[in-house]
Amino acid sequence: MKQLFCILFFGILLFSCSNGTTKGDYIEADTLCSTPQCVIVLQPYEDFSKKEVEKLLPKLQKAFGEWLYGYWEFKIANPIRLPQNSYVKERNRYRVTPILNYESKQLTGYEVIIGLTHKDICTDIHGHKDYGIVGISRPLKQVSLVSDKRLKEKSLMWKPILHEFIHTFYGAKHCPNDDPTCFMKDAKGHGNFKIQDKLCDACKQ
Repeated sequence: MKQLFCILFFGILLFSCSNGTTKGDYIEADTLCSTPQCVIVLQPYEDFSKKEVEKLLPKLQKAFGEWLYGYWEFKIANPIRLPQNSYVKERNRYRVTPILNYESKQLTGYEVIIGLTHKDICTDIHGHKDYGIVGISRPLKQVSLVSDKRLKEKSLMWKPILHEFIHTFYGAKHCPNDDPTCFMKDAKGHGNFKIQDKLCDACKQ
């Protein structure tokens, strides 16, 4: 009898997963049963070596597995030079727009490219031109860039990488609670990655 009940239960569950519908505020079963899948290409630039990416990889795998629901496949690309037209000689920085444009042209499917560099990167933000930043991404456009130049603790680079991935993959905004311990808090030029150790309840949603 118990075996029959189990068969009927899983049969109903499988049927609902393949034939879900949307009613009112309910989410259709197809969405509930699907698992996000993504190939994440880690693209090192300039003197960011492949060995450094390999050292960083276990931290990323652990963080993605712990905080994000889905199946994530990581691939490490060979180091390449930053686009020449991205260099700002006066500031010895690299503008992010040409770099993200380059990455966008490299997309071949549903992967996300995360650029990694030791160089100082910049963009026009907060009323400043060529403002130095740690990371940037294009929401839902599958490209991002992170630099450890401004990180006091280089070993924490996985945190801004996670932050930018959530922006570009999910299209999520910064933490609405401005929680200093949340991975999605807007750094506003003064980020404290050392104390960020979670996604707050709002950002989990």
